[in-house]
Amino acid sequence: MTELFLHVVNISISASWLVLAVLLARLVLKRAPKWAYVLLWGIVGVRLIFPFSLESALSLIPSVETISPTILTDATPKVYTGFPTLNQSINPVLSQAAASAPDSAPNLLEIWLPVLAVLWFFGVAALLGWSAVSYLRLRRRVATAVRLEDNLYQSEAVLSPFVLGLVHPRMYLPFYLDQDTMEHVVAHERAHIQRRDHWWKLLAFVLLSVYWFNPLLWLAYLLLCRDIELACDEKVVRGMEPQQRADYSQALLSCSVRRPAIAACPLAFGEVGVKQRVKSVLRYQRPTVLVVSASLVVCTIVGVCFLTNPPIPRGFPMQGHNVADLDPQEITEQIARIERLQDASTLNVNPDQFEVRLNADFQWVDTGTVRFFYWQNQQSYSAQLQLNLEDNTYTVTQPTTCPEQTTIYKLRDYLEALKYLPQEEIRRLAPDADQFSITHVAEGIPGGECTITYTDDGVSDLGGWLIHLVVQPLYQKANGGYHGTGDEAIHLFYGTPPTQLLATYWGPSRPGTLHLKTPDTSLDFDTSYLELFSDGTFLWSPSVLMSFVARGYFEQTEDTLTLYPKGGASVYVFHKEGDTLTYDADASTQPLPMEKWAYLPGV
Repeated sequence: MTELFLHVVNISISASWLVLAVLLARLVLKRAPKWAYVLLWGIVGVRLIFPFSLESALSLIPSVETISPTILTDATPKVYTGFPTLNQSINPVLSQAAASAPDSAPNLLEIWLPVLAVLWFFGVAALLGWSAVSYLRLRRRVATAVRLEDNLYQSEAVLSPFVLGLVHPRMYLPFYLDQDTMEHVVAHERAHIQRRDHWWKLLAFVLLSVYWFNPLLWLAYLLLCRDIELACDEKVVRGMEPQQRADYSQALLSCSVRRPAIAACPLAFGEVGVKQRVKSVLRYQRPTVLVVSASLVVCTIVGVCFLTNPPIPRGFPMQGHNVADLDPQEITEQIARIERLQDASTLNVNPDQFEVRLNADFQWVDTGTVRFFYWQNQQSYSAQLQLNLEDNTYTVTQPTTCPEQTTIYKLRDYLEALKYLPQEEIRRLAPDADQFSITHVAEGIPGGECTITYTDDGVSDLGGWLIHLVVQPLYQKANGGYHGTGDEAIHLFYGTPPTQLLATYWGPSRPGTLHLKTPDTSLDFDTSYLELFSDGTFLWSPSVLMSFVARGYFEQTEDTLTLYPKGGASVYVFHKEGDTLTYDADASTQPLPMEKWAYLPGV
């Protein structure tokens, strides 16, 4: 329910900008026919109903997804308002609210967002329930109404004329109306039925019930009700003479005197804004072609600019020029947002990577590029992360389809391997180097004099390696170029610290299963395996010869094993059957095709 609530909030925020635009347009269109006002509110309704929209460079919506649906699972939750200064004010507060509480207690976001979601649900239920009860009470009050003709009824319980019903609407009138007043009232209510106002007002009230927490939409609903009445009045008096319009105005005043302050049912039409309506009727002039054309142009502009979504900016700020300034978590989360991925852990790289060039101080020499891949909608895509040093920004290129990658590593692991480069150790091995060329390779075993193993905390022994980098020292030549000797390559292995291995599961014997490894089990080179460690972490690799492509945390009971990949929102559930793990696609967030199960959870 929390995710649905956040989705509703995001739509509400987008619609708020449209409501403000409509309020401004109503001021501009003072002489416009009132049906143009109703049309503008209809545009608001379209924005509230449809959860998707086309992208357009003409869109004036600052941000289509202000709050991420994965804000509860993001390590550093953020909002994207479309205003950087506002983001910088709000996001630190969110990060503090999401800070882990002692003893694994839920943080403030984990407490309050579900509470707000429940309050929202009960608010919707209360408004719809009140509407239903009011409707039934009103139907019971007019049950004894006297039929005059067709769908026209009179009742002593009616204080002011209204239309009730959807499929077969009926007009209900009080008994106190004289003949002339009744003619005007009936004409007005018939105009409502012809315009299907009883449908549009019901739809508007349902939308208001869903978005009840937004005060701008309450204002929009009240103005819509008023504009519907004004548009209906214009339809009735369009062909009237001045004296007839005066009589019609007197009928409005006559009905309004006996009208209660608050209508009993949101589906029943009564008179609203009588003073303004009388003035509008008495001053009515048929709009010119120019006014009508201008009204349609304004409505079109509002629709194009506020019914469409802005393209997600494919750039974001870069912090510092030293490789140690990389923020892998922020970068992968931004890329996932740009590419509309729910899980940043699905971003991968392969060894066919661009060369990284750093100077002697480990700063980027020129614009760097990282090629990455991801799987979406049963298709593999490739894009590039470009580092623009001049304007201090990252840019993500447009994705293109590509063949499915057979050897993949986590993009976040690759960026962390660069961020935590053992700079002092590299300088010790190549003290005179002017630059360093860094490449990513697939195979290798730690060992030798020019080998360094390291983790997030620095140089260390490894429990398992994740990324293998080769650093080639470069020296400046007299002509300004750079060259390497070829025999000074430094092999870097980035991975996880040692920990006690609890169990190893291997596969496949059939799709979707893993088996517990025993001392007598020998694994083939193409065997995938899952390792569980005493610190609650896991490592996953689709091949003995390949780097681990996924890591994270696990929870297990007597019957199930649940994997939570690092840096993502996905959850993978296995059922225990003796020494066998069986993947449960229904209980997991990623119902992967079984032919791809060996790459779980990297796909």
